[in-house]
Order: sequence, then C-alpha cells, then structure tokens
Amino acid sequence: MKKNLTPRLLLIASMLVLFSCRNDEDLISPVEKETSQNALLKEGSSLSLWKEDETYIRKVQEVYAQYADENYIFSTHGTILWEYAMTMDTFNENYLIAPVVKDGKVIKTLEVFRVKGKVYFQFSDKDPDANDFFQTLVFTERDKISASVAEGKYTSKSGTISTPICRKFILTVGYVDGAGGEQYPIQETKTICKFVETALPDSDCLGDVDPITGECGGGGTGGAGGYNYPDPPDTDEDPCEKLKAQTSNFIFKENVTTLEGKTGESYESGFRISNLGQSQLLQNKPGSQQVDMKVFSNTVILMHSHYDGLYPIFSPGDIIFFNQWIVWAQNWNAIATNTPKIPLNNLTFTLVTSNGNYSFTFDGTSTNAFPNYTQQQMDDLNDKYIKLLSKAKTITNVSGEVIFNMEKLEEEFLKFMDKEMNMIGIKLYKTTDTGNSELKLVNGNREKNDCPQ
Repeated sequence: MKKNLTPRLLLIASMLVLFSCRNDEDLISPVEKETSQNALLKEGSSLSLWKEDETYIRKVQEVYAQYADENYIFSTHGTILWEYAMTMDTFNENYLIAPVVKDGKVIKTLEVFRVKGKVYFQFSDKDPDANDFFQTLVFTERDKISASVAEGKYTSKSGTISTPICRKFILTVGYVDGAGGEQYPIQETKTICKFVETALPDSDCLGDVDPITGECGGGGTGGAGGYNYPDPPDTDEDPCEKLKAQTSNFIFKENVTTLEGKTGESYESGFRISNLGQSQLLQNKPGSQQVDMKVFSNTVILMHSHYDGLYPIFSPGDIIFFNQWIVWAQNWNAIATNTPKIPLNNLTFTLVTSNGNYSFTFDGTSTNAFPNYTQQQMDDLNDKYIKLLSKAKTITNVSGEVIFNMEKLEEEFLKFMDKEMNMIGIKLYKTTDTGNSELKLVNGNREKNDCPQ
C-alpha cells in the first residue's frame, strides 16, 4: 500500500465501464443501475441486509476520492461497490469490507482498517468464501435472500481461523413438494466470517504506482504510512475499549476456556494470536514446564496459563517479558523499512489461572528497557516477590490446601511492581466473563475500576 488514490468524474465513467462489462444486464438491480459504484454513500442508501457503520464507509470513500489513482485501481483490481460495504457489527469507525467487481463477477474484496488517525487499504483475492458471499448479495434478487448472523469458524487455505462475527445468507432457489402437499424450500447458504481488529493489515498498493513497472512506489502521504482519516473518533485512546474488543471476541474466549482446563496440569500452556485472528499453540521449552513465548510483528495477543502451585498472577519473568515485547516493538517501529508498524497499545499479554485471569496492556508511546538482570538479581527479585505475595496465602490445617486472598494478592503484586519493577505505560486488568477491571495502586492501596460494559 503505497500510493496516491485520485478520482475524476467517477460517477459517469465508472458506471459506463462496469455496466459495459456485465455479462447479463438482468442481474443488475434497478438501484444499482441508478447509482455510481464510487459515488459517496448517502445516508440510508446501503444495500447491506444489516445495519452498517455508514459514517465510516463515507469517510473512507472521501479518503479514497482524495488519493486513489482510479484508472490504476480499475485496471488492476476492478470496481469497488461501496453501497455493499459491510462493517461486520463494528460501529467505532475501524473496519469495512467491500466487494470488487469485474466482468459481472465479484473477483476480490477490499478491506479498510483504521488505526488512530490513519486508514489502510488492502485488496484480497485469497478469500473465496467472501467472494461467493458478495456474489450472492450483489447479484441475487432480494426476495430470494434471507439473512442471519452466527458466531463460529471458517477454514481457509492457511488453516482454521476462529472469528467473532459471521454473516450468513440463505438463498432460496426453488421448492419441492412434500408428502402431505407442503412445499419445502431448496436453499443455498453463503457465509462470510471476519476477525475484526484495529490492527495494520499487510501492506498493499493503492496508488503511487510506477507507471512503467506497475510496482508499488514510495512515500507520499499514504502507502505503508497509511492515509489521513478525517475526524477520527476519540475512542482510540480508551484502553478499556481496546481491551474489550480483544477479550470479547470468539477466539480469545475459546483460548481462555482451553487454558482454564489446563491449570491442573504440571506445565504451562499458551496461545499466540495475530492481527488477522490466527491462533497458534505455544510450544513448551524443551526440558521445562514453561512455554516458549515468541512474538512476531503481527502478534497482538499472547496468553499463557499458570498451573496450580504457581502464584495465580504474573511472575517477575512475565513482567520482564512484557517489557521486552514493548521495547522490541518500539525498536521495530523505529526502522523505516519495517512495515507494517506495530501499534503498541494494541499489544495484550494475558494470564489464565485457577483463581482468575489477568491482562497487561500498554498505554504509552515508549518505555524504558529493564536492565539485564544477573542470576543473583533475578533470585533476589523472586525472593521479594514470594515474600510479599505470601502475605495473601493461607494453608489449611486439615488438607494442606493453599487458599489465596486474591484482593490482598493483587495489592501485594502491585506494590512489588511499583517498588521493584516499575514500567512506564503498563496497565494491569482483571479479565472476567462479564468484563475487565483496571487494578492500580493508589496511596499504597489496591484500587479497582470497572471498565464500561
């Protein structure tokens, strides 16, 4: 994505080109004939069967109209049908997917992601389910379509991807007679699922293209750096909203359930989640009870369990890891050729235990790296950690079972971090089925602030 998108006289030109390429004029609805595929979406004119974030769709079109090289877009990709754009149940101006048509057929999709004040465009022809879905939506008479929403999974060539939102069309293509004279519909189902996340997509060309080679050009106000988004909403800076978007999605919940079932084992387990919703099981370090917590430039969530016998909250090693992750991401972003950039406040480190689940997030622009601790310094840190957290531990006389006062443990953990491992920008949340609560130290006491539901 590196270019300049610039359209002139799109209303008439794009209609003439697109309609002349259609194979069957009868497939075009009257509404489609009367509207331009690239004209700004008017309020209430969306042809989606669901409620969409039309504000975001219109603003994205304004960006497109300012920067798009329309001739290049049309010849390389096709015509974007903005009136069929879908925001997949998101209404905070951060995501849309729209069909791209050529020769009367949906051949690919355009996805547009917003991160803070920038939007990023990505064309894709690698999702046949999405193409089939929009083919049904665009070229089927409305009285033959019914719509529904379901959560679930879909499989692509890269594996199984769990997603928070699926859209399903049921297309009635005819009827058969039943034994009692009843008529039963013959139906065809089309489903599209998308993991919607405010994270950068893979870079792709949208303008500033070399006229000779056709390859992505450099720089400008777009490309890998994104395009300026008009009047971005304030919700971007709300850490609660960011965490809610992650912890409420299907794949996160599914992985938490899996890890909760492993806290009785004698080793740690974990998952790594990418910005496109792909989940990978973390491997255990050879000869240890710990997981190998590698991260990549597309990693947004890392989660692991503490088995019973460990303290049910982050360890000093976990704190060091999160600090290293943020510092590594800072250094990645500082190298101009590294794309896409990593939004630091999208990175989440989650712990699952028998006594509750916790998440670290980052709410800052930069932080300092912890020192390279010697083994003696690590031993000293662990001793101080155990001494403080043991104040919240009780061992029953009869069975020897360990019981934790979790509010006391959380307070002692916050004191430990504040005194021994203070990190600028780090936030601690308790994550439950009903939402997230920030935990922080105020005048030496634990304070719990519930995030809005």
